[in-house]
Amino acid sequence: MNSTLVDLNELSTMLGRSPETIKKDLKRNRLAVPPRLHIPGTRLLRWRQIDIDRWLASHVESQVEVSK
Repeated sequence: MNSTLVDLNELSTMLGRSPETIKKDLKRNRLAVPPRLHIPGTRLLRWRQIDIDRWLASHVESQVEVSK
């Protein structure tokens, strides 16, 4: 199991989105970002790599081949 932790800047780079947009989406549209890891007693924004990978995989659009 990949338990690597990813911070906000790393997630931003992975998704091609600004850290500010990700922070806003955490409040207004939680489905627009991978599930966040909550570390009790902190306000750190961290994600597990495995959760990011699963979230990305769940958002892959299937390609339907159109015959001519």
